[in-house]
Amino acid sequence: MKRILAWVTSIILVLAVAGIGGAGWYYSGLVIDPSRGDSYPLEVTAVAAGRVTLKGGGDLAAPGTYGLTWPEGNATVGEVVATGAGTVTRELREVRQGDLRPGVHVYLDRWMWGHEDPRTALGLPYQKVSVHGELGDFPAWRTEGGSKTWVITVHGRNATASESLRYVPVFHRLGMPVLGISYRNDPGAPAADDGKFHLGATEWKDVAAAITYARGQGATGVLLYGFSMGGGIVPMAARNLPGEPIKGMILDSPVMDWNGPIDLGAEQRGVPLWLASVGKFVVERRTGISLDDLDQVRHAAAFKVPILLFVDDDDNSVPIGPSLEFAERRPDLVTLVRTKGGGHVGSWNADRARYEKALRDFAMRFSA
Repeated sequence: MKRILAWVTSIILVLAVAGIGGAGWYYSGLVIDPSRGDSYPLEVTAVAAGRVTLKGGGDLAAPGTYGLTWPEGNATVGEVVATGAGTVTRELREVRQGDLRPGVHVYLDRWMWGHEDPRTALGLPYQKVSVHGELGDFPAWRTEGGSKTWVITVHGRNATASESLRYVPVFHRLGMPVLGISYRNDPGAPAADDGKFHLGATEWKDVAAAITYARGQGATGVLLYGFSMGGGIVPMAARNLPGEPIKGMILDSPVMDWNGPIDLGAEQRGVPLWLASVGKFVVERRTGISLDDLDQVRHAAAFKVPILLFVDDDDNSVPIGPSLEFAERRPDLVTLVRTKGGGHVGSWNADRARYEKALRDFAMRFSA
């Protein structure tokens, strides 16, 4: 009997370990596997007299200005003017393209112009260019300007360079060229050897290639501007490239420590935190990265250049605690702008005037 019990116990333990390992593998994939494609969770229920009524999403009532994007079109919406049972009515400022009508499914677009480019979104001339990196050629675009300091924008996870279009006019008025880049695993860009995101541990090398490109085109300095995961890639570039002419960093809703968003994502999915820890372990084993090395708060003393840091109190994707702690540790470098109501990478949308003033004041120091 003892032998049978021991055998059964061993089988149960093996199955338990296999189950935990399989769950950790699955959860790790949610972090490091690229995913593509837009979703359209909101439904238009009425369009009339400069207003549009929407239902179906958690952030419908976010304050400020947003795009409204659907497969065949794009519009601009403003503040909330009325709420109803499960619906929100917002100002309809412009329908740029397509037919906005009841029954159309859309998403509230913090980027404002979906996947457009500087010309179609802003009316600004630009060039499509190629940045050569260690894995091959990476597609990018650049706007023109007379300044020798370029701005290199680094988008977030599963995003594109179009994420930065909101900010290009500020730099254009200052005469600063903007280089909107792609990095490994982006559409049209080379894939990493394992096809996985490394959360900044290797993607910083593609930023290094962009800096080399800018210098080859006459830039004598760069500002690195990162959003979300891009806001974690940019500090890794700054830490790994002490000899490059990086004059400053601009970080918007950055991932300063990957433990926070991984734990938050687990909580939102009903995954116990202990299993999130297993997922982190598997992430490190599958990619060879160290989450401790990607913790910018832990490495706060390593930074040498001025940093403009945007966070929003209602960010439900990346907890802002690490960013606030980083700002507390480096008050000599960090200018912190804290907004409310915009959500993840939504500080500009919630308070455009304040955001652009902070951006302009910071960039003017380097625009000559």
